[in-house]
Amino acid sequence: MYRRSGMRRKHRTNNFPNGDTREKIPMYRVFFYGTKVFIKYTPVLFLCSIFLAVPNALLRGYAVLATQRLFDSVENAFSGELYAVYKALIILGAVLVFTEIVAAFHVFTVRAFYDKNSGGIQRMIHKKMSRIDPIAFENVEFHDDMEKADRGKWNVMGLTETIWDMLGFFIPYFIFMGFYLHHVNPRFVLAIAFVFLPILIAQILRTKIISKFVDVTAPIRREHDFYYNAITNRYYYKETRILGIYNFFLGRYLKTLKSLSRAELSANRKVNFIELALSFLTIAGYVGILFMIISALLGGEISVGAFAAVYSSIASLFYMMDGLIRRRIGQAAEGMGYAHNFMRFMNLPERESTDEILPDTSKGIEMQNVSFTYPLAEKKSVDGINLEIHAGETVAIVGENGAGKSTLVRLLIGLYKPDEGKILFGGVETSKAKLKTLFENISGVFQKFQMYQLTLRDNIRMGNRYVDDEISESLSAAGIELSAATYPEGEETMLGREFDGVDLSGGQWQRVAIARGLYRAHNIVVLDEPTAAIDPIEESRIYEKFIEISKNKTAIIVTHRLGSTKIADRVIVMQNGKINDIGNHEELIARKGLYAEMFLAQAEWYETG
Repeated sequence: MYRRSGMRRKHRTNNFPNGDTREKIPMYRVFFYGTKVFIKYTPVLFLCSIFLAVPNALLRGYAVLATQRLFDSVENAFSGELYAVYKALIILGAVLVFTEIVAAFHVFTVRAFYDKNSGGIQRMIHKKMSRIDPIAFENVEFHDDMEKADRGKWNVMGLTETIWDMLGFFIPYFIFMGFYLHHVNPRFVLAIAFVFLPILIAQILRTKIISKFVDVTAPIRREHDFYYNAITNRYYYKETRILGIYNFFLGRYLKTLKSLSRAELSANRKVNFIELALSFLTIAGYVGILFMIISALLGGEISVGAFAAVYSSIASLFYMMDGLIRRRIGQAAEGMGYAHNFMRFMNLPERESTDEILPDTSKGIEMQNVSFTYPLAEKKSVDGINLEIHAGETVAIVGENGAGKSTLVRLLIGLYKPDEGKILFGGVETSKAKLKTLFENISGVFQKFQMYQLTLRDNIRMGNRYVDDEISESLSAAGIELSAATYPEGEETMLGREFDGVDLSGGQWQRVAIARGLYRAHNIVVLDEPTAAIDPIEESRIYEKFIEISKNKTAIIVTHRLGSTKIADRVIVMQNGKINDIGNHEELIARKGLYAEMFLAQAEWYETG
């Protein structure tokens, strides 16, 4: 155990549910991946950007040659050759105008396909997350990877675009200039090397430093973002103000901010020192080139026109090379660490699905010697469970906190795969079924439900594609009355103040979540303590209505209030990850075991109250 930034963390491991690969991703693989994204989402714009890049580069190079011819014609004009001057001037003007037109179209196409691919690569992340085993979300390393991948998606696109610019624009331009300088004077080709090598070396070293910085700071950044939300998010302000813990989170926030700043300062100090040292070498090379072309002019090796053209081209070469390597490649180098993490995230193993048969959720659920342990945990949360839930049966799961109730439910519906044993839907193992088909006929309402800033109608029908638009039955079952005071626009009332809607209480939001779960077409429905913010009398009414709606369907209820278990056909009593007892309410009371003790304790609490 160790403490970092005020947050206690367990030992980190590299073992993901299906194994994890942490090797550095080569740049060419990032480039190929980004290219596939470009071709997939914007093939026409992508090809246009490439086809425009080459003529743009060659026109800029030819402008240097046209400049030399203009100066040479001016020098010869003293002999009366004025026609050559006008001709050279017209050619240079036409080249410059045409260059700007091609460049404008090139920039437009690049921006257009970059913007459109931004949405495409974001969809790829979401699809990837939907295919990853849900248990990965219980692993702290997975959350670090998500943080880094979300930042890295832009860097993959930026790096890919930079490399294609190099191939389509910069390399053709430098090749043209290399031939031109060699034609004027073979020694002038050294100009490209003097400008190129120092900047390139600086950026290679920069890549390694920034990549290490990204890996080190990702966990700290997640803590920093959490503390920031605890300070600023309106869902926290009641506790942070009333309990006087605002300064607590502020102190943690400032501490992580200081850690991030210190790490960034250290990385920047190393990068700046390297770039400064190599900049002196670049400047020295630039001065040496100027001395070389001046000597060539004074020695009669080149004409005045060639001197002027080469002089201007050296300045252009320096600017272009600096823009390519220091800014474009520099930004790509800085983001390469994030790009690595994006690629690692996209390469994470997905939940295997080998069975093409659709699991039949209408035939009940069977658990055979099922055990399960959370990542980084030492103790089994569910240990050796054998259980059969019949189709159309209502089952209640009870037990003390930490008994394994919620974990058992997640295993029952196939959200988690067991470490040992099997879970079967109609003879099909949930661990082998495809996630997309596994949950098609399963619904649920959970204690930690989501409050979506949407209309009441959209909040309820958002996840259902199998029934009509009528939601009144679900509203009634959840105890929601469309009064003008609470829902002024009926089902079209916007919920949440963020979009100028109504602000519901916790209990009202809970009813919305219950209606959403009941509305979805299902053969199996789970209620995992969804009525915690609702009083016991109203809870009983909701459960009775729930049983009425879920007739002939399998229902699983997790609750702390044992009075609600009377509606269940059977009650499963959990203790320390094992099944302590099973029976209906009357049978369990008669046995005077753990269930009876908990029930009597709650009854005394209500009587005392």
